[in-house]
Amino acid sequence: MSAIRPGDVDRLIARGGGEYRIMLVHGPDEGLARLRVRAMAEAVLGAGADPLNRVELDAETLNADPARLADETQAISMFGDKRVIIVRQAGKLGKAIWQALLEARNPASPVILHADELAKSHALRNACESNPAVAVLACYPLEARDVEQAAHTRLRAAGLHLGPEAAAHLVDLLGADQSLSLQEVDKLALYCHGQQEVKIADIDAVLADASASSASEPIDTAFEGNLQGIEPAMQRCLRDGISATAVLTLALNHVQMLHRLVRARAENVLDQAVKQERLFFRREARVRRQTQNWSPDGLRRAVETLGTAQAQSRGNAALEETIVARALWAVALAARRSSN
Repeated sequence: MSAIRPGDVDRLIARGGGEYRIMLVHGPDEGLARLRVRAMAEAVLGAGADPLNRVELDAETLNADPARLADETQAISMFGDKRVIIVRQAGKLGKAIWQALLEARNPASPVILHADELAKSHALRNACESNPAVAVLACYPLEARDVEQAAHTRLRAAGLHLGPEAAAHLVDLLGADQSLSLQEVDKLALYCHGQQEVKIADIDAVLADASASSASEPIDTAFEGNLQGIEPAMQRCLRDGISATAVLTLALNHVQMLHRLVRARAENVLDQAVKQERLFFRREARVRRQTQNWSPDGLRRAVETLGTAQAQSRGNAALEETIVARALWAVALAARRSSN
């Protein structure tokens, strides 16, 4: 079994995977999975690496050209630098492709397989977990105690003390997505720079309105089918210093959350699921309405729309705001159709 224990994950990432040359990163917490994939790739390449040495492929591309993954893993950088291969949507890879990779065991360049949550019965997950040459990093939403521990660690590193009452208040405001939670804690640490202790007033100043602020507004607006509201919401985001790329990442995380909640609604455990997501109270009613309006198939199509926009925006930085806005409009149109 090569599933990495939660307590060992950060150390493994800091070492760029250590002795492992193949890593599978999967799970329902899409934000955490993306955070870990990015951190692993950066650790492998090192500071100041040439962006061309980070090769990103997706399952659709590789299924159309099965030999490409083997070619990429064995390719050598022109200047002898380290390379890393990231395979998105790895759960959709053809079996022959990932089987050849696992049998090779020691590719010249490390390979990170990034997938959504894979069931225990999924062939790729089984093959990776039973292969001692593969590291498997499962990404699940944090429990409240894990959020608090992560916040304490982050703030302590910044020289800040977090008392019990302030810690409880902070956990109430933070979401279950680890990537986003850590970003909020980092903002809090920056706000409190020069102090010795984080107070409740500091938390309110930084986070109390975060979940209802510009960051989530264009996303909720789109998933509610409000076409007219998207552009002004996006403009507020940009004025607040939130990039279009960040909004897109949040939108993808939002789809994953809706997937979980729609499934919970079908199983008659929605209240419990909403509580586990730790939504900011001002958003809860809006998100509940979205679970009524969206189906699993519709959400899968929304993921494809947003994923395509993400790929396009990476190669067109000057047009990323337009690309993201159009993707949100497409989501809003889909929401309107599903509500009719």
